[in-house]
Amino acid sequence: MRLHVTTPNWSFVFDPAGRLCYYWSIIVSLAFLYNFWVIIYRFAFQEINRETIVVWFCLDYMSDLLYLMDIVFHFRTGYLEDGVLQTDATKLRNHYMNSTTFYIDCLCLLPLDFLYLSIGFNSILRLFRLVKIYRFWAFMDRTERHTNYPNLFRSISLIHYLLVIFHWNGCLHHLIYKNNGFGSKNWVFSDNDNTDVVKQYLQSYYWCTLALTTIGDLPRPRSKSEYLYVIVQLLFGLMLFATVLGHVANIVTSVSAARKEFQAKLDGVKTYMRMRRVPNHLQVKVIKWFDYLWLTQKCSDEEKAVSCLPDKLKAEIAINVHLDTLKRVEIFQNTEAGFLCELVLRLRPVLFSPGDYICRKGEVGKEMYIVNRGRLQVVADNGKTVLATLKAGSYFGEISILNMGTAGNRRTASVRSVGYSDLFVLSKKDMWDVLKEYPAARVRLEAIAVKRLEKYKRAPLEKAAMGRSQSTPGLVESKGRVALEEMWISPVALPGSAYAHNSPTLTSRSVPNVFPCRSVPNVPQHLRSPDSPLSVSSSAHSSEVHQQSQSQSTSQRPSTGQMAASFNSMTHLMEGDVTTLICQESLLAEIKRLRQRLITLETENAAMSVKLSQQQWEVEHRLAEIEMQICGASSADSSTEDNERNKESII
Repeated sequence: MRLHVTTPNWSFVFDPAGRLCYYWSIIVSLAFLYNFWVIIYRFAFQEINRETIVVWFCLDYMSDLLYLMDIVFHFRTGYLEDGVLQTDATKLRNHYMNSTTFYIDCLCLLPLDFLYLSIGFNSILRLFRLVKIYRFWAFMDRTERHTNYPNLFRSISLIHYLLVIFHWNGCLHHLIYKNNGFGSKNWVFSDNDNTDVVKQYLQSYYWCTLALTTIGDLPRPRSKSEYLYVIVQLLFGLMLFATVLGHVANIVTSVSAARKEFQAKLDGVKTYMRMRRVPNHLQVKVIKWFDYLWLTQKCSDEEKAVSCLPDKLKAEIAINVHLDTLKRVEIFQNTEAGFLCELVLRLRPVLFSPGDYICRKGEVGKEMYIVNRGRLQVVADNGKTVLATLKAGSYFGEISILNMGTAGNRRTASVRSVGYSDLFVLSKKDMWDVLKEYPAARVRLEAIAVKRLEKYKRAPLEKAAMGRSQSTPGLVESKGRVALEEMWISPVALPGSAYAHNSPTLTSRSVPNVFPCRSVPNVPQHLRSPDSPLSVSSSAHSSEVHQQSQSQSTSQRPSTGQMAASFNSMTHLMEGDVTTLICQESLLAEIKRLRQRLITLETENAAMSVKLSQQQWEVEHRLAEIEMQICGASSADSSTEDNERNKESII
């Protein structure tokens, strides 16, 4: 009996654009910087190697170990081929070994340390470790591309390069005057400074800084090597000065580029307002708006800022930025994800200044607004009475864009910005363009709008029944408590009509229901029901009249004089409340129309489902015919019968 043991395939490939590769490049760059700073310093000032040789050995071979691990890391690092990440181990190995990077990494680890046995401990033998500079440059380039502060990073990088150049130049300067002998020339150090290594390094660093920046009073060289070194140093300092000046100019230009562009726009607007003689208070308002944009680092044209990106990336950015805001809107909750994504692409951010009116009462509503940041006030006609306050996450204008308004889609209140407010605008045209592609969402939104409209219509009726004449704007919708059946208006017959002679006598409870939209202070006591709020403080006389009316309604045999008196009082009430009746009739007619609209939409949806089923059957029928033609398995008659049965089952 044989046992087959399968060894697991431990295949792990590093993504070259991933975070793990980036963190590893930081470690390798630190190992390179150690060699870059220490090798020349230990070679110029060999006195420091005598007491701390063990420490230097440990640090040297620790950096060599990191270099060796970097080679292993490269064998498991993927690469892109035609935009596709390659993860095959054989391909990765062949790709790395056939590249120049592999030979550079091997050159860095040449075992020249064995020469320590013949020439002694000399750090110049580790000079090949500096070939690893390509890893440091790759790390710097990637950091500059991904950082949020590129100008600051460029400035720090420039300062580091300057310090390294001064460091190497100072060490070479110390080597030259040490070979010529201390105190032999007037531009080198005296013998007293020979024991202090730190002071010698600082003096060399200081002299090279003056020489490379061309601002120091350099001593005159004497020997040929000194002349050659000073000439090369002056030429290098001149090129370094020009390079540093160019880098600094680029950094300053890039930092001030946004400010210059912003200032140019502001100057153009100022010139236009001055030429057109715009009032001073309006000019101050415009300047304050520009100041707010600059202080908050906002872009006046966000579409222009991302115009260079492809449509796919712009769509992903819009979805990640605005989708959460759209999900907070009640009418868009529990809808299709594709529908929300389409709406997100059509949201347009706008900024309003303090005191700006987003919309005014009576205007035709063509947009829906979603408050992203800031505070808005719903004000009355006088512009002073605040009816409601809208904060972040609030929205208004949804009934207007859904064609559910009762007054020609006009605003029922004015909305004003308190401070600077960021809003998202969704136009009516964009909304319906999206709804054409999503009929299910259209039916759902219209049903929600009908419910909100019915709630809006019930609010005045409830407030009138409770004796309040306070108006409710459409933008701030209250929750009605009156059932829809209680909004029915009882028919009222005029004196002399056929209904007046044939209909039963109106009871005391049926009279107040005729006028539920307003309070009637002059209604006689015998017409008030006990449940009506008008009879809260009734007198004893009204109670007697109420009992008498109850006995009359029980017997259902009223006298002709009493009936005439009731009709006369009702006639007076109708003359004063004709407007209220017309308002109620229009509300009921609008609600009836909306319900019929919902029934029509449901019918259209059912018809569309039947049509899709028919198309599905036709496709399946065609596929069956093709299979029959290929295989020749069945006759035409049997296939016809089967297709008919399939059609009936599908329908």
